[in-house]
Amino acid sequence: MSKTLVIAEKPSVAGDLAKALPGKFSRTKTHFESDDYIVSYAIGHLVSICYPEEINPEWQKWDMANLPILPEEFKLKALDGTKSQLNALQKLIRRSDVDEIINACDAGREGELIFNYIIKYVWNKSVAKKSFKRLWLQSMTTESIKNAFNNLREKEEMIALEETALCRSESDWLIGINATRALTGYNSRRGGFFLTPCGRVQTPTLSLMVKRERERMVFVPRTFYNIFAKFIFEGGNYTGKWINQNFKKDTADPFKRADRLWTREDSNAIIEKCGKQPAIVTEESKESRQSAPQLYDLTLLQREANSRFGFSAKNTLNIAQALYERHKLLTYPRTDSKFLPEDYVNPTKNTLSIQSEWNYGRYAAEAVEKKYVKKDKRIFNNAKISDHHAISPTNLLPGGNLSEPEMKIYTMVVQRYIAVFFPPAVYLNTKRLSRINKETFLTEGRILKSPGWKAIYGAELDSDKDKTLTPLPDMAEITCDTLNTEEQQTRPPARFNEATLLSAMENSDKLIEDDELSEAMKERGLGTPATRAAIIEKILKEKYVVREGKDLTPTGKAFELLALLEAMKIEVLASPEMTGEWEHKLNQILTGEFTREKFMAEICDMTRHIIDQVRNFEGKEIQEEAPFSPVNGMTFLSSPTAWISKDGKISIRKILGGRMLEQQDVLDLLAGKVIGPYSNFRSKRGKPFTASVQLKNNKIEFMFADSTDNLDIEAILKTEPLGASPVDGTFVFATPTAWLSESALNGDKEKGLRIGKIILEKELEEKHIRQLLTDGKTELIPGFISKRKKPFDAYLILEKNGKVSFDFPPRKYKSKDKVKKTDKAEDTKKIKNEKN
Repeated sequence: MSKTLVIAEKPSVAGDLAKALPGKFSRTKTHFESDDYIVSYAIGHLVSICYPEEINPEWQKWDMANLPILPEEFKLKALDGTKSQLNALQKLIRRSDVDEIINACDAGREGELIFNYIIKYVWNKSVAKKSFKRLWLQSMTTESIKNAFNNLREKEEMIALEETALCRSESDWLIGINATRALTGYNSRRGGFFLTPCGRVQTPTLSLMVKRERERMVFVPRTFYNIFAKFIFEGGNYTGKWINQNFKKDTADPFKRADRLWTREDSNAIIEKCGKQPAIVTEESKESRQSAPQLYDLTLLQREANSRFGFSAKNTLNIAQALYERHKLLTYPRTDSKFLPEDYVNPTKNTLSIQSEWNYGRYAAEAVEKKYVKKDKRIFNNAKISDHHAISPTNLLPGGNLSEPEMKIYTMVVQRYIAVFFPPAVYLNTKRLSRINKETFLTEGRILKSPGWKAIYGAELDSDKDKTLTPLPDMAEITCDTLNTEEQQTRPPARFNEATLLSAMENSDKLIEDDELSEAMKERGLGTPATRAAIIEKILKEKYVVREGKDLTPTGKAFELLALLEAMKIEVLASPEMTGEWEHKLNQILTGEFTREKFMAEICDMTRHIIDQVRNFEGKEIQEEAPFSPVNGMTFLSSPTAWISKDGKISIRKILGGRMLEQQDVLDLLAGKVIGPYSNFRSKRGKPFTASVQLKNNKIEFMFADSTDNLDIEAILKTEPLGASPVDGTFVFATPTAWLSESALNGDKEKGLRIGKIILEKELEEKHIRQLLTDGKTELIPGFISKRKKPFDAYLILEKNGKVSFDFPPRKYKSKDKVKKTDKAEDTKKIKNEKN
C-alpha cells in the first residue's frame, strides 16, 4: 500500500498536521505514521552549500589567483547537529512505499529552500520517480490545515518561488565568499592573515553604523537657550516655556525648534521685556486616543526587550526559542509578521479564556466577557502574513520552572496579546498659552481619563503619569514673576544600540532613493528576523563593533573596511541598494518578467567585477596627494588606510588603535609633537585604553601614563612643578600622558605619585592637579562618564598615600541613592586602577 510523506519545517508543525489528518498515527523519534501518511520534519535548515574547498580541493588556498570562485554546481552538505534527522528523512524519502511527497515547510521563500535542499541532497533514481505537491499554510487551525490538504498546489506552480530561493542562497554565497577572500587577500598582502569578512547584509549594516559615527566625529555642538517663566496668581503659580508661535521647520537646519533661542542677547531681551509684566492667558483642552501597539514579530520583541531589560537580540531570540521549543508556551518566534490569520478569532478567544487563569487573568477575562475580540484588519489580516503569524501565547500556562529572563519575555508577549484587543487609552490634553508683549509661553498638561489597554501595564508605563495643570480662578490676574534662562547644547546623533540598529535594518528601504528598489525592500529589510541577531553577533565577534554599555560602537576595523570599499569602487557591497535590486529582480522572477538564468549571470558578472577591482587595486594602488601635503618640503600621499611619505619612510595609519586620526593630529605628529592623551583607543580585542602618541624615528609609538619610557626626564624636570606629592614631598611635573612626581619619574613604583591626565573619559586640567596638591580636593568637576556610560559630576580627593578617589555632591533624589552609591563604588575602584 502506497503512502504520502509530508515534510514540515519544525517538529511542532508536524505534530499539528498529524492531528488534523485522518487515521490513527503512531509516533516514533523522527516521524508520525498512519496507514496512509508519514509526517516528518526538518529542524530548520538541515543542508547548506559546501565551502569552496569542499567543492574543489584547489580552492583550499586563499589566493587571489583562485578568484573568482564560480562553481558550475553548488554542492550541498549536511549541517552538523541535525545529521540524524536528515538521515531519517533520507530513509523516509527513499522508502519504496512512498510515492508522493508533500512539501509542508513554511509558506515562503525560506521554506521552499529548506525542502528543495533536502530533496536535492537525498536525490537518486528512486526519488526521481515520486510525485511532489505543496501544502500552503498560513494558519494552524485544524480547519485551515484540512482546507490546505484539500487544495494542494502542484510542483509546477512553485517553480518560480523555488528559483528565487535558490538565487538568493547562491548569490549570497558567491558575493560573500569571493568578497571576503579578495579583501582578506588584499589586507594580508604584506604578511600575516587579516580576515576581512564581507557580506550582503553585514557590510551594509556596518555602513549604517560607520556613517553615524562619522556624523558624530564631525559634529560641532551649538549653544542654544530655553527660557522658563514662573507665573503667579492669587493662591497659586505655574511655569511656562517660551516658544516662537510663528516657528516653521527648517529642513536645512533640523536643530531649530520653536523653543530655542540661539543667542544670549535674544534671551536677555525677552527676559527684559516680560519680567513682572501681566499676562493674557488662553487655554484649550481636547481628547486624544492612543491604540495599543501591534502584536510582536521577532524584531519588535528584540527591540523592546533590549530597551526595557538590556537583552541582546541574540539572547531574546534564544529565550523566545526556549519558550517555544522547550516550554511550549509561545508560538514560533522567528516571524516577521505582527498579525494573526483571519480565522483565528475563535482560537484567540479560547487562548484568552485560558490566560484568565494566569497573572493577567482579570484583563483576559474582560476581553472575552466584553467581546473585545472581533475581526479587525489591524489584528487579523492574512495579507500581512507570509511564513508565520505574530508571536502569541499558546494554550499552555507556565509552571514554576521559568527563569527570570524567560518570565520577562513571556510576560511581554502575554501583555501585548491581551492589550491589542482592549479599547484605546483616552487622554485629556490641555494647552495653556501665556502671552506678554507679543511673547508666548507654553504650559502643557495631560490627564489619563480612561486607561483602556494601558491598565494591563499598570505602573510600568512611567511616561503615562498625569501632568495636571494648576487650575486658574475666574478673572484671575496673572503676572510673570520670574524668568530664567537654561543654556544647553545640541547633541550629535546617538550611536546605535541593538534596538535602534534592529529597527534600521528592518526599515532599510527608507535609505534607498530608487522607488522601485525601495518598494522591493519594504517586505524584507536587511536580513530577516531570524538572522539579524546573528549578524549583530557576527560583527561583534569580528571586532567590527564593540559594546559600550547599551551602545554599539564601530571600531577602526569597520572604518578601514568601508574606506577600502570606497577606494576600490566596490561600495555597492556596503549599500542596501544591492539587496533592494536583488529583491526587485527576485520579485520579477515570481511574476515571469525575469529569469533565474539572467539573475545568476548578473551575479557572476558582479562577482567578477568585485575581484577585478580588488586585483587591479592591488596591482597599482591609487594614491593621491594628501590635502595637507607638503610638510617641511616632504610630499605625503593618501592611501585608503594610511598617510605615506613619497619616499615610503613614514607611514601613519589613518585609524590608529581603533581611533580615526584627524589631519591636525597627523600634522602635529610630523612636527614632533605628542598628541593626546586620548581615551578612545582600542586594543585588537576591542578593549579601550588611554594613551598619547608620538612619531619617533619615523615610527608611531604609544605612550602610557604608567610608563616613563620615551620620556625626556631631564627636560621635564626643568619645567615648573605644580606642587609637592603628599606621599614623599617630591615635586610633581606634567608629562604628555600624566602628572608624575620626581620619584615616579626616577622609577620609584612604591612612593611615586602618578595621576593620569584622563580619568573616566574626563580630561583633567592643570588647575585640578594644583588643587589636589595644595588642598587635597578639587572643585566640582563635571563630565565624568561612569562604567554604565552615565555622565556625572564629582570632586576628586587625593589621599596621603597617593590614591585618588571621588567625592560626590549631595543627592537631590533619595530614590536614586542606592543606584548612585553602586556607581560610586564601581567608579572609585576604576579610578584607582586608571591612576596606576
